[in-house]
Amino acid sequence: MLPAHSTVLLVEDEPLIRLFLSELLEETGFRVVEAANGAEALVLMEAGLKVDVLLTDVDMPTGCNGFELAHRVNELWPGTELLIMSGRQWPSEGDLPPGAAFLAKPCPNEVIVSHVVSAAERKKRLFYVAETTRQPTERDSNILPFPKTA
Repeated sequence: MLPAHSTVLLVEDEPLIRLFLSELLEETGFRVVEAANGAEALVLMEAGLKVDVLLTDVDMPTGCNGFELAHRVNELWPGTELLIMSGRQWPSEGDLPPGAAFLAKPCPNEVIVSHVVSAAERKKRLFYVAETTRQPTERDSNILPFPKTA
Protein backbone atom coordinates (compact mmCIF):
# COMPACT_ATOMS: atom_id res chain seq x y z
CA MET A 1 0.00 0.00 0.00
CA LEU A 2 1.55 3.26 -1.12
CA PRO A 3 0.97 6.29 1.11
CA ALA A 4 -0.92 8.91 -0.87
CA HIS A 5 0.89 12.05 -1.90
CA SER A 6 4.32 11.02 -0.60
CA THR A 7 7.20 13.17 -1.81
CA VAL A 8 10.66 11.76 -2.44
CA LEU A 9 13.65 14.08 -2.76
CA LEU A 10 16.04 12.21 -5.04
CA VAL A 11 19.65 13.42 -4.84
CA GLU A 12 21.89 11.89 -7.51
CA ASP A 13 24.68 13.57 -9.50
CA GLU A 14 24.56 11.14 -12.46
CA PRO A 15 21.79 12.46 -14.76
CA LEU A 16 20.88 9.10 -16.33
CA ILE A 17 20.66 7.32 -12.99
CA ARG A 18 18.64 10.23 -11.56
CA LEU A 19 16.25 10.10 -14.55
CA PHE A 20 15.83 6.33 -14.28
CA LEU A 21 15.18 6.38 -10.52
CA SER A 22 12.82 9.31 -10.84
CA GLU A 23 10.72 7.53 -13.47
CA LEU A 24 10.76 4.29 -11.47
CA LEU A 25 9.43 6.04 -8.37
CA GLU A 26 6.90 8.16 -10.27
CA GLU A 27 5.51 5.01 -11.93
CA THR A 28 5.05 3.62 -8.42
CA GLY A 29 2.98 6.67 -7.47
CA PHE A 30 5.45 8.96 -5.72
CA ARG A 31 5.90 12.65 -6.34
CA VAL A 32 9.63 12.94 -7.07
CA VAL A 33 11.69 16.11 -6.81
CA GLU A 34 15.21 15.86 -8.20
CA ALA A 35 18.44 17.47 -7.04
CA ALA A 36 21.89 17.01 -8.61
CA ASN A 37 23.79 17.49 -5.33
CA GLY A 38 23.44 18.11 -1.60
CA ALA A 39 23.47 21.90 -1.93
CA GLU A 40 20.49 21.81 -4.33
CA ALA A 41 18.65 19.46 -1.99
CA LEU A 42 19.16 21.76 0.99
CA VAL A 43 18.00 24.80 -1.00
CA LEU A 44 14.79 22.97 -1.90
CA MET A 45 14.12 21.92 1.68
CA GLU A 46 14.98 25.34 3.10
CA ALA A 47 12.50 26.83 0.59
CA GLY A 48 9.76 24.80 2.27
CA LEU A 49 9.56 21.62 0.19
CA LYS A 50 7.82 19.02 2.32
CA VAL A 51 9.79 15.81 1.92
CA ASP A 52 8.69 12.41 3.21
CA VAL A 53 11.72 10.44 2.01
CA LEU A 54 15.24 11.59 1.13
CA LEU A 55 16.88 9.13 -1.28
CA THR A 56 20.49 10.17 -1.81
CA ASP A 57 23.65 8.86 -3.37
CA VAL A 58 26.82 9.11 -1.25
CA ASP A 59 29.40 10.21 -3.81
CA MET A 60 28.80 13.67 -5.26
CA PRO A 61 31.47 15.82 -6.86
CA THR A 62 30.72 19.15 -5.16
CA GLY A 63 29.59 20.15 -1.69
CA CYS A 64 28.55 17.66 0.92
CA ASN A 65 28.35 13.93 0.31
CA GLY A 66 25.23 11.85 0.94
CA PHE A 67 26.20 10.98 4.52
CA GLU A 68 26.70 14.65 5.40
CA LEU A 69 23.44 15.58 3.67
CA ALA A 70 21.54 12.90 5.58
CA HIS A 71 22.96 14.15 8.90
CA ARG A 72 21.99 17.72 8.03
CA VAL A 73 18.46 16.75 7.01
CA ASN A 74 18.10 14.62 10.14
CA GLU A 75 19.17 17.60 12.25
CA LEU A 76 16.94 20.22 10.56
CA TRP A 77 13.96 18.05 9.49
CA PRO A 78 14.01 15.08 11.90
CA GLY A 79 10.77 13.57 10.58
CA THR A 80 12.22 12.92 7.12
CA GLU A 81 12.95 9.28 6.32
CA LEU A 82 16.51 8.74 5.07
CA LEU A 83 17.71 6.26 2.45
CA ILE A 84 21.35 6.40 1.37
CA MET A 85 22.81 4.54 -1.64
CA SER A 86 26.31 3.88 -2.90
CA GLY A 87 28.20 1.44 -5.07
CA ARG A 88 31.61 2.70 -4.00
CA GLN A 89 31.51 3.69 -0.36
CA TRP A 90 30.00 1.68 2.47
CA PRO A 91 29.11 3.42 5.71
CA SER A 92 31.52 3.46 8.61
CA GLU A 93 30.52 3.91 12.21
CA GLY A 94 28.77 7.26 12.61
CA ASP A 95 28.14 7.77 8.87
CA LEU A 96 24.44 6.95 9.08
CA PRO A 97 22.09 9.13 11.14
CA PRO A 98 19.70 7.29 13.48
CA GLY A 99 16.99 5.46 11.53
CA ALA A 100 18.70 5.82 8.14
CA ALA A 101 18.97 2.82 5.82
CA PHE A 102 21.81 2.04 3.43
CA LEU A 103 21.30 0.44 0.00
CA ALA A 104 24.29 -1.01 -1.85
CA LYS A 105 24.38 -0.35 -5.61
CA PRO A 106 23.65 -2.01 -7.89
CA CYS A 107 20.31 -2.58 -6.27
CA PRO A 108 17.35 -4.32 -7.96
CA ASN A 109 14.49 -1.97 -8.85
CA GLU A 110 12.06 -3.88 -6.64
CA VAL A 111 14.33 -3.45 -3.62
CA ILE A 112 14.63 0.31 -4.15
CA VAL A 113 10.87 0.67 -4.54
CA SER A 114 10.25 -1.55 -1.50
CA HIS A 115 12.56 0.54 0.70
CA VAL A 116 11.03 3.82 -0.45
CA VAL A 117 7.48 2.51 0.05
CA SER A 118 8.37 1.28 3.55
CA ALA A 119 10.00 4.60 4.44
CA ALA A 120 6.98 6.56 3.18
CA GLU A 121 4.59 4.34 5.13
CA ARG A 122 6.70 4.81 8.27
CA LYS A 123 6.63 8.58 7.79
CA LYS A 124 2.83 8.66 7.34
CA ARG A 125 2.32 6.37 10.36
CA LEU A 126 4.51 8.57 12.58
CA PHE A 127 2.76 11.72 11.33
CA TYR A 128 -0.65 10.18 12.10
CA VAL A 129 0.43 9.16 15.62
CA ALA A 130 1.87 12.64 16.28
CA GLU A 131 -1.34 14.33 15.09
CA THR A 132 -3.67 12.08 17.07
CA THR A 133 -1.69 12.32 20.30
CA ARG A 134 -0.87 16.02 20.29
CA GLN A 135 -1.88 18.09 23.29
CA PRO A 136 -4.69 20.64 22.90
CA THR A 137 -3.51 24.21 22.45
CA GLU A 138 -5.07 27.52 23.49
CA ARG A 139 -6.31 27.90 19.93
CA ASP A 140 -8.14 24.57 20.25
CA SER A 141 -10.06 25.85 23.28
CA ASN A 142 -11.82 28.36 21.01
CA ILE A 143 -13.28 25.55 18.93
CA LEU A 144 -16.82 24.56 19.83
CA PRO A 145 -17.76 20.96 19.08
CA PHE A 146 -20.88 20.26 17.04
CA PRO A 147 -23.38 18.01 18.77
CA LYS A 148 -23.78 14.59 17.20
CA THR A 149 -27.06 14.02 15.42
CA ALA A 150 -28.73 10.81 14.39
